[in-house]
Amino acid sequence: MLKNISWSDYFIAVAIALTLYYLFIGMRYFSVEIKDLLSGKRKLKLRTALPDLNGAYNTTVEEDDHEPGGFEITTDNEFNEVEHLIERLRTVITDASRRKLIPQEFRQYLSMVLKEYPSVKYSPLRSSINELIVSECQKYGAVTLNEDEVELLWKEAV
Repeated sequence: MLKNISWSDYFIAVAIALTLYYLFIGMRYFSVEIKDLLSGKRKLKLRTALPDLNGAYNTTVEEDDHEPGGFEITTDNEFNEVEHLIERLRTVITDASRRKLIPQEFRQYLSMVLKEYPSVKYSPLRSSINELIVSECQKYGAVTLNEDEVELLWKEAV
């Protein structure tokens, strides 16, 4: 019986079996990721092996995460940090309006809060945060700030 099977038939059968196996595993455990890749929601990130200074290969370097047009991709960690900053700014502004801080103290307080989030300083979401600060200040009437004054607070938060 085994003499009737040629090597080419054997390799074809193994290739088909492996293909079916990996399709099953992929659909069973990675269906969401595969759908995201096929629909274009997620980019395929390729790791490249680049030699570091010691001559060893570093495989943790990934391709550029820049979209066409120069816009930066914001990561989930960045969104989480921005959400924490927004919550903190809202509590700071409501607290300052309740305590009726003088404008100089309020600006120092905001500057200290912004200093706690240095990665947001260079985020593309920074202008939205500036608008939020201005609107929250107007809403609670703590101290009226414009966007130029908020930019100065970012520069002081170095």
